[in-house]
Amino acid sequence: MASDSPQQKTPRHAERLSPDRDLLRQVLGSGGEDLRKCMQCATCSAVCELTDGHHPSPRKEMLWAQWGLRQRLMTDPDIWLCHQCNDCTLRCPRGARPGDVMAALRRECVIHYAVPGPIGRWASRPSSLVWIVLVSAAVLAVASSIWQWAGLTRAELSSTGSRIVFPFWTRLPHGLLMAGGLLLLIANAVKLFLSARRYWRALIAAGMPPDPRHGQKSSLGAALLRIIWHDDFSLCAANKTRRTAHLLVVYGMLALFLTDLWIITARFNPMLTGLVYPLAFLNPWKIMANLAGLAVLIGCLMMLIDRWRHPKTAGRGNHYDWALLGFLILIVLTGFGSELLHYARIDTLRHAVYAVHLVMVLAFLWMLPYSKLAHVVYRTVAMVYAERTGRRAFRQQVEDPLKAQAGVPE
Repeated sequence: MASDSPQQKTPRHAERLSPDRDLLRQVLGSGGEDLRKCMQCATCSAVCELTDGHHPSPRKEMLWAQWGLRQRLMTDPDIWLCHQCNDCTLRCPRGARPGDVMAALRRECVIHYAVPGPIGRWASRPSSLVWIVLVSAAVLAVASSIWQWAGLTRAELSSTGSRIVFPFWTRLPHGLLMAGGLLLLIANAVKLFLSARRYWRALIAAGMPPDPRHGQKSSLGAALLRIIWHDDFSLCAANKTRRTAHLLVVYGMLALFLTDLWIITARFNPMLTGLVYPLAFLNPWKIMANLAGLAVLIGCLMMLIDRWRHPKTAGRGNHYDWALLGFLILIVLTGFGSELLHYARIDTLRHAVYAVHLVMVLAFLWMLPYSKLAHVVYRTVAMVYAERTGRRAFRQQVEDPLKAQAGVPE
């Protein structure tokens, strides 16, 4: 007869916890200063539409952050499945603001997996933003002088052929911008790929099930569809405008990137013949660029207004959030300013505004792998992991039978 004595039960392996006080200090200093108010009541997990019963977030993240358990948090995909709709913050009885804590943890995750690591930590500091802008201006000025000295500007302007492509300012011709932009984009792609690989390997090592529910390709496809339509944002009850603002910014930026790529490569693009640049106001590409710029500007302003009017549901944010919004707004406004001054033929002021515009773009590209835009990569990796391991399916499997039993219509 089997005995129920404690001695015959399977022993639980003890785990040595190693609190990281630096992590706690960093979270408290980057938007999560109300973390210590959390009393583990689980209200946040109960109201969150994106968590599940096996991995109740953000409750467990609040506890792990209070204890400074860096390794657990840095291998927790749930911090990226959170879209900071702040339903949890709105309902928290102690005002612990779980949404802001999760945002601070995502910032720490970007820094933790950044390549190169020291640059990621340095770029995350508020004081570094000034240096990034100043270095970007210096690099642009030096590169322009070298380009002129080498005679590359003269060679570019003399090879018009059937296309007349004249830069906004001959000191900053398209050849220079294309070369510099291409190098930065390649460098960013490599750094983000290496960072994403580090994060994926950490997730796998932390506990990928031996028999995943779905394959890699199907999981990636499902995750991308959710990202394209921003499906998870639509589940937010407290902040309905969040999805619209993000869609405007994301697709506006994508359209601007495609337009810039088309224009900068115009001189060498075999698909373009008889092109005259700068483009006329009613040119289809110009119309698309202006509409895309307006979309980004409106989306950013919606986010700013939402944070000003509803700080509890929009999140207070930190310099990490404000820096991205500031750069995007400055890039769009100086872009529109360059265009209007071009049509007004005010050359000196146009050149100055155009130079500021390019410095902002260059600084933006420098900091991209370490900015909030890196969320696109890390969140995609976490969502693929969630699809593959069946994390997302669990909540629906639990709730649908309960709704049916209670007679709640779907």
